[in-house]
Amino acid sequence: MAQIKSVKKVYWHILEYPVKPKVFIERAETQEIDDQYRRGKGFAIRLPLTRYALVLGLWISSHEEGEALTYAISGRIMDDDEINWDVVRFGEVES
Repeated sequence: MAQIKSVKKVYWHILEYPVKPKVFIERAETQEIDDQYRRGKGFAIRLPLTRYALVLGLWISSHEEGEALTYAISGRIMDDDEINWDVVRFGEVES
């Protein structure tokens, strides 16, 4: 996992996408799964021509360990028909 840096309520870290996304800026949430268990909201700003993005955000809350882990996995189980494994493996598939 990326090393998260923070100063008071502001945090930043590097995110690596599995494929080059088409968007250059998008909403991003961060959930710590180690002590402090903070949750933050911010933006991922993709670095041109790479799969990397700089995530900048603000910590909005802190949780117990169990809650933090639930938030980290978005708190639900996905059915097999919800996952397009070709996109996961190879990126966006053209039709």
